[in-house]
Amino acid sequence: MIFPLILSIGGLFLISNDMGIIRWYELRNERNQIKAEINQFIKEESELTSELDRLTNDKEYIKKIAQEKFYMVKPGEKVFRVIDRRKTE
Repeated sequence: MIFPLILSIGGLFLISNDMGIIRWYELRNERNQIKAEINQFIKEESELTSELDRLTNDKEYIKKIAQEKFYMVKPGEKVFRVIDRRKTE
């Protein structure tokens, strides 16, 4: 009679306390989310390092960025802007 009572109280204690199964599951999920974020940051850092390397060492890439993003032109070049009327309507 006393053994089932002790077993029930012990089971509730294992499930509901700070180090119980529910808390363990929450911490495991949180750890997995943090690992996923870390992997995303590592990937992003790699992409940014690659971009920095290209901006530092690749003259053609720098020219391409200057022309596309900042509309810079070489002496003697003319820039034609095409307006897509379908987007303005």
